[in-house]
Amino acid sequence: MKTMKHQNPSSRPLAAVLVACAISASALLVPGHVQGKNAISFNKDGWEYLRKEDYKKAIFCFKNALHDNPKYREALIGLGKAYLEVEAYDQSYDLFTAALAIDKKSAESLVGLGRTLSAMGRYKEAIGFFDRALAISGQDLDARYGIARVYASLGKTIWARRSLDTILRIDPYHFDSLLLMADIKSGENRPAEARRYAEKAIDTNAESSKGYTVYGEILLREFLNTEDEDLLDEAKHALANAISIQPSAFQANRAMGFISLLEKRYADAAGFFRTALTDLDSGALRYSLAVAHDRAGDREAALDEFMKALRKDPSDSILRARAADFLIFRDFKIGNPMRVTLAREQFDLAVNREKRRFPDQAVMYLRRTLLLNPLNTDARELLMDYYNTQGYNMLYIDEMKEILRLNPDQVWQEKLSLAIMKRRDLLYHREGYSAEEPPRDVPVVLVLPFDPAGKTSPHPDAGEVIASHLSFVLGQFGRMRPVGIRKRLAVSCGLTCGGEHLDQSMDSIESNIRSGAINPVNYVVYGTCAENGGAITLDCKLLDYSKGFIIGEFTISESGKESLPVICLRAAKRIYDMVPFSGRVLKIKEGGVIVNLGLLDGISGGDRMVIYKFRNERSPGDSLKKKILLTVREADTIVSYAEPGAAAELDSIDSNDIVLPLKKRRARKIE
Repeated sequence: MKTMKHQNPSSRPLAAVLVACAISASALLVPGHVQGKNAISFNKDGWEYLRKEDYKKAIFCFKNALHDNPKYREALIGLGKAYLEVEAYDQSYDLFTAALAIDKKSAESLVGLGRTLSAMGRYKEAIGFFDRALAISGQDLDARYGIARVYASLGKTIWARRSLDTILRIDPYHFDSLLLMADIKSGENRPAEARRYAEKAIDTNAESSKGYTVYGEILLREFLNTEDEDLLDEAKHALANAISIQPSAFQANRAMGFISLLEKRYADAAGFFRTALTDLDSGALRYSLAVAHDRAGDREAALDEFMKALRKDPSDSILRARAADFLIFRDFKIGNPMRVTLAREQFDLAVNREKRRFPDQAVMYLRRTLLLNPLNTDARELLMDYYNTQGYNMLYIDEMKEILRLNPDQVWQEKLSLAIMKRRDLLYHREGYSAEEPPRDVPVVLVLPFDPAGKTSPHPDAGEVIASHLSFVLGQFGRMRPVGIRKRLAVSCGLTCGGEHLDQSMDSIESNIRSGAINPVNYVVYGTCAENGGAITLDCKLLDYSKGFIIGEFTISESGKESLPVICLRAAKRIYDMVPFSGRVLKIKEGGVIVNLGLLDGISGGDRMVIYKFRNERSPGDSLKKKILLTVREADTIVSYAEPGAAAELDSIDSNDIVLPLKKRRARKIE
């Protein structure tokens, strides 16, 4: 069944929504089952299956009810709730919208729309629908719960707890509120309180698999923080209880699949993810199946699941990035249809961002295009033009040489010859660095996979995918060098790397440096990630590897179909601003020095640099440290020419002296 495109409530005629529901319902009708049943009986069965959390059968019954009566409000609401439970947010949005159009004062429809929008990460709109529901029924606890859930999703846990306390004063056994409070307490690392709330929820409704699922996820979170195997066994036992109540339990099977991936039981993981699938054919679960097959080494099965997931949910940015990584790391040919399609998509995005004057995004998408399809000369031309505009002549000529290698055309040969002639007057060529670039002293940055924060992610390896994409984006900025996206995989730390697991990850880094698998590392990026309805939140920390303390941290969020690349670009810029950088003197000239910092490192003509020299002895009142100020007179891609304020100071400068920008960013110890 094709996913309905998400639209605003007012943008689609009611008839169109109802017809779409009716058509999709007719596709699943079973003639023998339909005989003797009408819309009312189908609707009744649907609500019973919904109560039992058998969402596949509930969806079937509600669709049959809507086939008989497309304007059956209760069936529209019931089908919307079933779709919401299996995270089919576009469908649930359309169904609640249709129900609201039939009855504009339906608090249940308003709450359903609010919960759907909240799951999509559209929190402001969600609050509006919850407020409308409360205006109709001031004591609507489900609407109050919806507002509390929005606060929790936004990280405003104090407000969320206040809202939940109000609900639980009115109804101490409000099932969803007890589970949300348990989840909040678990996120605050208060496991004992979290367990008490989850246990109370289970006592309230022992027939529901949800209570056992949340209890299992609380224990799983404790295990990820402590690596206590007993907690993992308890988590599996709780999730097994949930599955025994409802064998197709969506979240419980997904959590068990995640645990199986942790334990490297890939066949079991695929089984759990497959069980969680409904007739909806969830893109996120297809993704999880693909990951299980990929880790098991079944390349073709993984490719098939990735293709199905992309057809189901083409707007999933983590899915698109993971599929691209899979094609590249598993060495699929450049002509592979999926690889060609993804490369074309990246190129179209680059052209769009260039027209809208977002150069950093355009460069990111162009580089991604070439990673997927190195033969795309159109992308190379655009990238070449960007380098030329920025004054990165060395990179400009490198791209032109690559185009000529791919397309030995006379026109390009003439363009290259002209560019080589023009570079005769450029600094890096005059100093002999056009044939072989000078040594670089930029720090090496390693990005560890981000740990999952909160509940089990819809994408079980989301932290790894984000780290891979962030490493790639860091490569387009100067004055630092990220560990390559292939080499960084050598630092194996499973699905958890930071937080309580950082010491173990540091041991892995040191081991890989000693073995030569990766270059010596100066800075390590790690942290946590959370995703909710297409929205991604990153909590990043930048660690000075040699000194062992954090010099910077930040939290950013992004939503929409390009949430992953955009949030990685924003994070890369923040890291670029935080990483301290320096250069060194390459040559001493008659009036100044050549240093290995240039335009790519943010150095341009007129900037000030400084060299610190230490005296062997000092006069009374003088400092042992002497500061020599330099002014940049000419800057090129990765080299600059700078002169001291006084000619006599040149005698004090030696080759290989460390050069710092005068306004350098100093590392600030945070913890």
